[in-house]
Amino acid sequence: MGGQNNTQLRVYGATLQGFAQACVNLNIVAGNKAAEALREIEVDQWYPFELLRTIERVVVDSYEKADPILERVGIQMMLGWYNLGPGKQFVKRGVDFLYFQTGSHGYSSVVKGPPELVGDFELIEIDEEKGTAVVRSSTPFNKSLERGVIIGGLSAPGDLDYIDVSNRADETWFVIEFC
Repeated sequence: MGGQNNTQLRVYGATLQGFAQACVNLNIVAGNKAAEALREIEVDQWYPFELLRTIERVVVDSYEKADPILERVGIQMMLGWYNLGPGKQFVKRGVDFLYFQTGSHGYSSVVKGPPELVGDFELIEIDEEKGTAVVRSSTPFNKSLERGVIIGGLSAPGDLDYIDVSNRADETWFVIEFC
């Protein structure tokens, strides 16, 4: 993404604050740096997506292996969203999160811009009896962070005993198992 596109793609302030707060809650090295970078962010305003990239880089630059850290940040973001934000009114069961996130109240409510830049977070298939789902993501989010968002969203209600999210074969396809 370069030039004009950086200003066309926007992220909701609550998402930025959630990222920074998750870093602080996890006591990771980058937590205070991320929070400081977002000190003047208002949760109900829109900001250039590049600002999220900036705070992601703070984490990536602080750890040799940042992917597990970003995954934990994503989990913590969703636990905060569920327990401290509006999550409980939208998600009653863990699996509800998949429907919510792929619907108009989920991903599309926190990122806006031209469709080719926003991308999709699409529930391709789900079998609640077997405890499997497949999600395809063409979003601009870091895929380790996104994996954590899925795990955190599924686990937040506390009704699932097992959750596994893998996107090793192709980072844009998340294979999900749950029970």
